[in-house]
Amino acid sequence: MRPASADPAPAADRLTRGRLAALGFVGMAGALSTDLYLPAFPDLQADFGATAAAVQLTLTAYLAGSALGQFAIGTVSDALGRRRTLLTAFSLFALAGFAAAAAPSLEWVVALRLVQGLCGSAGAALARAIVADLATGERAARGISVLIATMGLGPVLGSPLGALLTTWGGWRAALLGLALVAVAMLVVAAVALPETLPPERRHPARLGPLVANLRRLIRDRAFVCLCLAFALGYAGLILYIGSSSFVVQNVFGASPLTYSLVFAAGSVSFVAGAWINAMLVRRLGTRSTLRAAQVAAAGSAGALLVLASTGALGLAAWVPLTCVFTASCAAIMSDASALTLGRAAFAPGSGSAALGLFQFTLGALASPFGGLWGDDTAVPVAAGMAGAAVLSLVAARLADATRGGSQPD
Repeated sequence: MRPASADPAPAADRLTRGRLAALGFVGMAGALSTDLYLPAFPDLQADFGATAAAVQLTLTAYLAGSALGQFAIGTVSDALGRRRTLLTAFSLFALAGFAAAAAPSLEWVVALRLVQGLCGSAGAALARAIVADLATGERAARGISVLIATMGLGPVLGSPLGALLTTWGGWRAALLGLALVAVAMLVVAAVALPETLPPERRHPARLGPLVANLRRLIRDRAFVCLCLAFALGYAGLILYIGSSSFVVQNVFGASPLTYSLVFAAGSVSFVAGAWINAMLVRRLGTRSTLRAAQVAAAGSAGALLVLASTGALGLAAWVPLTCVFTASCAAIMSDASALTLGRAAFAPGSGSAALGLFQFTLGALASPFGGLWGDDTAVPVAAGMAGAAVLSLVAARLADATRGGSQPD
């Protein structure tokens, strides 16, 4: 009979492929909640006789809820555990979706979308925290790469599904479809995701300890720099996503169908970049792979800027260069988040919450940048993408230079 120490780790302590797939699915909540819903905007506007700006508030409310939820849910899960927090949040996420689908006014839709943002943010925040519970170093980086690759399928699937549902039953059908997806996520979480934070590793659900954890994280300069490296990669990606339609259709004169194909190529490249990163981390290490991805992102965006500034940028150059950029952003976000959570090992939920707060704040600040000088030039978006990539590289280098920032991968 073997001694107890020779037994394999309990199932709840393993970062298995099935568990990663389940985490990736629940982590899609954010992407599906926006991309599945966007095609319904014109129908929502017509149904309530509202302005486009008023309808846009439903998206703003969701994003505001997501920012607050990212900050709160990860921290609360450090006190109550991952599973209980996730199941509670997704139960409310689904209920808010059903209520929004039956909303009698636009004001109710806005309020319920805020609730959806608060609760749906549990998917990404707790997926990262659970990976941090079960893995560290290169193994965590590979796990987060697979997680981001799986979550990257959300934009690919969300937009066509939303268009199909809206065509079939209008905006209410789109929100009803989102609510049903939330129920499916709740079932997957209940069946496939056991508790990964044992009671002895939890922090009391009191404001003092929670604030102390966050204060400790914010005082860690390497942690803050790595959060910035991650969030700047995300900001560059948001710049590309938010401006790509104007550039491809207004600057290059492409049709909506051509744009959808170009955007799909970028989405596939993002997923591929995360998978390739998972393989490279094993050979090169997390920090080396992060630097290579940041250089690739800066180089591709820099090439876009030079071509746009000289009037030589066309669709033939835009497609491959933006594919390199999106693939690099996937690697940046995977590796920087793994290194960031490695520095928050004493409170992974709080670390994930802080990471999400940086992410959504910089993303919100970056999103309008590409359109500040009109929608007939690619120079601003290329400059913003290049600037975000360079600043991400600088932030990562500062993290390495900070005392204690060069801990092993």
